[in-house]
Amino acid sequence: MAPLPSAPPVAPLPPVPETLGSAPGTDLVPVPRRRHAGDEPEDPVALTPAALWTGLRASVSLRDLVAAVVLALLVAALGAVTGVLWAWIGPHVPVLMTANGPILAEYYGESAFGQQATFGGLALATGLLLGPIAYLARRWRGPILLLGLAVGCLAGAWVSWKVGIWVGRDEYESLLQHAAPGRTFSMPVKLNAFGLLFLEPLVAVLGYVVVAAWSRYPDLKVDPALNRAPGRHWGERPPDQ
Repeated sequence: MAPLPSAPPVAPLPPVPETLGSAPGTDLVPVPRRRHAGDEPEDPVALTPAALWTGLRASVSLRDLVAAVVLALLVAALGAVTGVLWAWIGPHVPVLMTANGPILAEYYGESAFGQQATFGGLALATGLLLGPIAYLARRWRGPILLLGLAVGCLAGAWVSWKVGIWVGRDEYESLLQHAAPGRTFSMPVKLNAFGLLFLEPLVAVLGYVVVAAWSRYPDLKVDPALNRAPGRHWGERPPDQ
């Protein structure tokens, strides 16, 4: 009986590399991951100020800027109305003309406090009204319109202060010079608490944000690519291409 043939020698296996890609021909080819519009950037360092400024300019349209400027001007003009109301309904300090000159007819502190409270109440009411009203402008609402609302309210508070102290000033100064002894007249309103100038913009912005928080939409603006297609829901991601 003939002997069986011996098996051929087996070549030794190459050593396993410590890390993948160290041996020739074992380099890995990266496969790009599918990304969506809401994903975070892979490299946060790439968000340079220049890139942020470019993205801001691309997201802000001329229509938004015009709407914000128009809103700021309208709100600032409304300050003239609140200024006249402040001078009309605010408590006035009576002045008595004597032979030696004008003197206060009553204690100044109570009337002065009432003037500050009246100005603050008008600013609070104006801010509470303007915030939700500005949010109703759905076509233009967004961060730019909110900025215009804040600037307009601050300018409106300044206009209200200046108009309020201007109403009746000429008559008051004329009476100081020519009023007969024994005549009583009133001083114009005066603002001592200048921090109240920031009350109207703060309340308006807060009202805008609160109304936006109760909205059922996750964003202030409509995204045509995500929400105008038939059969799509708000915030739904587009299918992978």
